[in-house]
Amino acid sequence: MHKIKRQIKIMKKEKQNPLLWLAPIIFLIIGAGLIPLNLFVFSMPEWITVLFAAFILAALVIMWLKLKRKLHIKIIISVFSLLGIAVTLFGSLCNPYWNSIMFKSDDSLYYCRDYDSELTYSQAKADLDYAFKYLKKLHPFFYKSTPEEIQKRYDSVVSELKGADKITVNRLAEQIQSIFSLLGDAHTSLFLNYTDPRYMKYIGTHKKAGDILIGINGNSLESLLDTDSPCHNKVSYEVKSWGIIQLKNYMNTLEGLNYLGIPTDKGITYNYQSKNGEKTDVYVTESDFLTYDEYVKFNGISDTQDDTQEESFVSYSIDRDKSTAVLTLTECNYNKEYIDTLNAMFKEIKAQGIKNIAVDLRDNGGGNSLVANEFFRYLDIDSFKEGSLNWRLGCFMIESPKIVTENKRYEELLFKGKLYLLTSNNSFSSAMLFAQFVKDNGLGTIIGEAPGNDPNGCGDISVFRLPNSGATIQISTKEFKRIDGKVGLIEPDIPCEKDNALDCFFKECEEQ
Repeated sequence: MHKIKRQIKIMKKEKQNPLLWLAPIIFLIIGAGLIPLNLFVFSMPEWITVLFAAFILAALVIMWLKLKRKLHIKIIISVFSLLGIAVTLFGSLCNPYWNSIMFKSDDSLYYCRDYDSELTYSQAKADLDYAFKYLKKLHPFFYKSTPEEIQKRYDSVVSELKGADKITVNRLAEQIQSIFSLLGDAHTSLFLNYTDPRYMKYIGTHKKAGDILIGINGNSLESLLDTDSPCHNKVSYEVKSWGIIQLKNYMNTLEGLNYLGIPTDKGITYNYQSKNGEKTDVYVTESDFLTYDEYVKFNGISDTQDDTQEESFVSYSIDRDKSTAVLTLTECNYNKEYIDTLNAMFKEIKAQGIKNIAVDLRDNGGGNSLVANEFFRYLDIDSFKEGSLNWRLGCFMIESPKIVTENKRYEELLFKGKLYLLTSNNSFSSAMLFAQFVKDNGLGTIIGEAPGNDPNGCGDISVFRLPNSGATIQISTKEFKRIDGKVGLIEPDIPCEKDNALDCFFKECEEQ
């Protein structure tokens, strides 16, 4: 600060305006500040950063033309300013999280307008173009050009919107999702989080009983994914089982059924199957769909039940007699709680001489793949292989080859027994990667069902909110290739239904 004041005094004495060299610095600071402001506070168009880059450049030119002498100052300011221009432009034009809502604290950004709210054509077209813009900017499949099939579908959607008598939030969402579905990428999808959805009132009863929804109006859930079904292209999936899970989520609410194109005005029949295989049909009308408060009251959910603290995503149990430990991971959250829980578990495993560990990834929807890396630090291995990937950063594609990662082991707590992973068809994303690391590196045994997405697929998403409908979209930024180069899913070594996977694990341990 003292040097800046001294420099200003010298320039005043020489009758030179200090703004000649202060202007580039001011514009540089503001331009660089736009990036965190956009990530954490509010969205803004990319042209703002281009504008500030132009201001910085203009200020530099004026400085060189008007500022006498002080060559070293001009050079230093110019170098930092040019670097600032590069960072500012990269931050908006190449940064996959520019205008993303992932790091913003406002939860309301994740909720859409009412499903039957009407949109004008211009509003609907603006949302469509917003989604398509980020699809082209971020998705690896669009790096060199827009796939012909996708462009045709986009043109068809524009035509359909123009000719529509009425455009609701659900109908627009349906059209945009029909574009996403063509990619065959389960991570790139549209979601509708309604503010006050109405739930089918018997869901809780059947869930408690362990009943499984197998169809609607006598149509199997699998058939609803067929091309002649009204539900076709309403969800993104790579594996049919994952597509069915997405359909079920929408079928819980009246708004979701409307999105899927399933009429409810004359009633609807839910087809359930019990644990013992008995099939039951449940007929409901629109009056059987309740708001959340009504649903809680109808199902007798007490305030105590409703307000209880959410269970942790990570827990473990140890059976010394069976020499088994089970780590249950419902989400792949790489944080202090996970790290501390792992450490505590492996301390007990060492103290009790446990010889078998199962990591339960059933129904784990993913998160951060570093949970696997942290777990491996307790295994007696020097390194492990990871697959290759292509990372889309705007106009750049960063190619990362297959790598061998050094395992920074916790030497004092190394586990030398047998490792098992329990998976289901809705073990997804990072949970699938965990299974892939174990399977393709020969580190353990997979029990259960094949995870719900392809190891040769896309992921690492960025999330956006469409400006007029409020619908949420997520778009993949990376394309992954499997470690061993094989095509296909991560098939289990010991196949069984997901509900039997834990019993299969204990049986394996007993037979050793």
